[in-house]
Amino acid sequence: MVLIIVTLIICIIVFFCAINKDKLTFICVKLENIEEKINSTLIKRRSLIQDSEKIIKEVLDTNKQIYENLEELYKSNISMMELDRKLLIYINEFYLIKDKYKKLQGNESFQKIAFQVNETEDKLNAYKEYYNDTITEYNKLIKKFPQIIISFIKRRKEKEFFDKKSINDNDYNDFKY
Repeated sequence: MVLIIVTLIICIIVFFCAINKDKLTFICVKLENIEEKINSTLIKRRSLIQDSEKIIKEVLDTNKQIYENLEELYKSNISMMELDRKLLIYINEFYLIKDKYKKLQGNESFQKIAFQVNETEDKLNAYKEYYNDTITEYNKLIKKFPQIIISFIKRRKEKEFFDKKSINDNDYNDFKY
């Protein structure tokens, strides 16, 4: 009788592990897909900034460097989050230049780039929100029983949000998804 009960309990645990493993696999695939989308959008933004520099130099008839240290964005060991932060500095500079020089506002090529920069900004915000929602789902799942046992064995750890914040950090003023 005891053997039947133990076998039944083991079967139930295995059943729940299998269900949660499928959920975890699905979430991991979602994370990979959204990371690819974020990465490709960041690469597009980087390219737009580089293209804008050429147009700005041409329209303003200058050889002066427009964006300082732009080559830093092409380091191979830079993370997505770091690239996003650095690009934000150049994007803000782009908008300042756009507002400062009226000649640029009349240039069709520059306006196309400005439109695409805005478009990538909207996409990135949506992707980041989706990424953070998926991370929340992942972090909750690996803490549930019986998945917590498998997560411990496989050394799965809680993942950080896109802004590198943790739901458990001591910074209460930041926005947590």
